[in-house]
Amino acid sequence: MMGNLERYWKLPALMAIVIVVAVLCVLLANSRSDVAKLKSDNDVLRSDNTLQGEVIAAQTFNFNRFNQVAENAIQLNSLIDASSDNTVIEYREILRREKTCDLPVPADVAGGLLNYANRLRAGAMHTDTGNADAASDGATSTSSLTYCQAVLWIKPLLAAIEKANNQLAGIREIEKARQ
Repeated sequence: MMGNLERYWKLPALMAIVIVVAVLCVLLANSRSDVAKLKSDNDVLRSDNTLQGEVIAAQTFNFNRFNQVAENAIQLNSLIDASSDNTVIEYREILRREKTCDLPVPADVAGGLLNYANRLRAGAMHTDTGNADAASDGATSTSSLTYCQAVLWIKPLLAAIEKANNQLAGIREIEKARQ
């Protein structure tokens, strides 16, 4: 009887071992699949991180380059302002002794200059009227432009043009560096 009993226990034990091995094989296959998927995901993330690092490095380089170009334009424009101020002071000293200094510029010329200046100003201003200066909505004063005033405006206007050209040159330099 012991032999039969032993035989009955061997068969279920063998089947249990086969089932355990089969389950372990299935779990191992699933684990390998999960590991392969995780490795693939990890590779994708590494690649994304590398690309993101390159983009950040390029943006940092561009940002620093733009700051450098802007700083150069600011320094040039400071020199232009100083030179313009010195020239205006010199002109005032010279014009102070002129007898014709208070003669008015012909009204057509002065009006044309004023209209041109207003068109330039309007073109440079934003179209948002929410922040309009209510104090400047009134009529323009009727005082005339004198020759001395015109002379004193020339250097600051030329300086403003030169400063704008410096800023445009900086923008062109940045655009060229981008390409």
